[in-house]
Amino acid sequence: MIVNFGCGANPATGDSGYLNIDGSLTVRLAKLPFPASFFGTRADFIGVIRAQGIRYGTADRLKFPPNSLDGFYASHVLEHLPRRRCEDLLARLLVWLKPSGVLRVVLPDLKRFAASYVAGKTNAYELVASTHLAEDGLSWWEIAFGHSQHRWMYDADSFSQILVRLGYRDVREHSFGEGRLPALSALDIPSRQAESFYIEAGK
Repeated sequence: MIVNFGCGANPATGDSGYLNIDGSLTVRLAKLPFPASFFGTRADFIGVIRAQGIRYGTADRLKFPPNSLDGFYASHVLEHLPRRRCEDLLARLLVWLKPSGVLRVVLPDLKRFAASYVAGKTNAYELVASTHLAEDGLSWWEIAFGHSQHRWMYDADSFSQILVRLGYRDVREHSFGEGRLPALSALDIPSRQAESFYIEAGK
């Protein structure tokens, strides 16, 4: 069993061993007995949710039996959690993973954004906008449907330190599409590669 948490419109496909989970309100709306076209700009996502059986779930609501997961994948989702809630999820996940289980996390790389700003490649406005640490005038509609701001950001070193402190072992940075469990690294999204770092850890 591999959990793809916060999968959005990029769920794992073609394998019954994957469990796609997302916390967007759209996942709940997809259960309503209306055609996808009824949902306007969300129609394509509604179609993906229904076709791939994406389940609704938030970090606080996730729960699995101890030693039950072979892998857990989270791409560009943990930065939307306050730091303490993120660490709480990671601590619980350590219990859910099998002894041979693997965690793979993909996050926007704060160091890359900062380096670009310091080098003069981006200005202050672009730095703030690219990190999403502040959002100007988001409507309740945008927030409810998944366009929420980032609550905390990391680089590979700071996130690795959290994992080590929580008790994870063999914490390593990897490259796009490369890792110790191909079923996890196959989920990497090409459009995210330039802005991301990739971390894996074991139990």
